[in-house]
Amino acid sequence: MPLNALAALLMCAGLCAGSGAAAADKSAGVTASMLVSSAIARDDARFGQIAAQLKMQPRPARVDRRAARDLNERGLALWQRQRFGEAAVLFAQAHQADASDAEIAENLGYSLLKSGQVSQAEAAILAALALAPERASAWGSLGLVYAKQGRHGDGVACVLTAYRYTREPKRTLDAYSRLAATDEDPRVRAMLSEVVRRLSGPQQDIKRG
Repeated sequence: MPLNALAALLMCAGLCAGSGAAAADKSAGVTASMLVSSAIARDDARFGQIAAQLKMQPRPARVDRRAARDLNERGLALWQRQRFGEAAVLFAQAHQADASDAEIAENLGYSLLKSGQVSQAEAAILAALALAPERASAWGSLGLVYAKQGRHGDGVACVLTAYRYTREPKRTLDAYSRLAATDEDPRVRAMLSEVVRRLSGPQQDIKRG
């Protein structure tokens, strides 16, 4: 699908370029951005309060759960073949069918990130965090977004938050180490190198959740 057609679809999903974090905030009562700000500030008390508020909010209505999951699976098949732009189209359709699914929102964000649509990716990932504030993989994806935006410190904070909630810390740290050496974007490599340094030192810079 041409990029202009994809942009139109994302606009229908409330995640088009120019909406940025505001798109996610509109659906999340602006607390998704507040959650991220508290993580960046390392304000654990505030983070916990905002996360609790998010969990209590009504979830978006589902239009067609079965169709959403089918589109998600088809998007993942394209993802596995690194056809991220095409995958993003299916994930956007899936998000329209079920805006309450955090996995779908995150998949949309990551595929947009990998296809070079960084602003749209941020909005989708914030939507995922609004639904699941402690979703480790979404925090990691947001860290990559911020690194690509030149927000090095914010990216580090988000990836450290991802590590805080991961269920497999060793495997996660190994993945960070590989990406720190191999990612094509030097900003991502620099950000992840700092994360690995902080997590590998004698006093790990993390509080496990």
